[in-house]
Amino acid sequence: MRSLLASVLIVALSLLPAGQVLAVDLSGSWSGSWKSCSTGHAGPLHAEFTRCSPTRYQVDFRGRFFKILPFRYSVTLDVVEDCGDRVVLAGSSFLGRLFGTFTYHATADGCRFTADYRSKKDVGEFRLARVASH
Repeated sequence: MRSLLASVLIVALSLLPAGQVLAVDLSGSWSGSWKSCSTGHAGPLHAEFTRCSPTRYQVDFRGRFFKILPFRYSVTLDVVEDCGDRVVLAGSSFLGRLFGTFTYHATADGCRFTADYRSKKDVGEFRLARVASH
């Protein structure tokens, strides 16, 4: 009976499309900080990750600039590599004519999210940790 169950499980797993099952799910709330390597500006940063598909997340960021100016924007991040215990993500977002297009390259596991961002006028980083659910 065990060998039959094991065989069925192996066959079922082999029928899943490649890239459809990620070891890490980033869905949920994250908190940390951002820092511009170009200007030295920094501030708090919060994010809500929503899984849109097995390899795509909608991420809603909110933070503060100059400690008092709030900002919000969203970006779609695609999983470009699944390393088992961590994923590599990439994406871009257009933040208007003033700020231009920002591109992101990130790595994340179940607890930490680290992203480097780049635009025509700025280079920086995001450092976030998963917020414990209550």
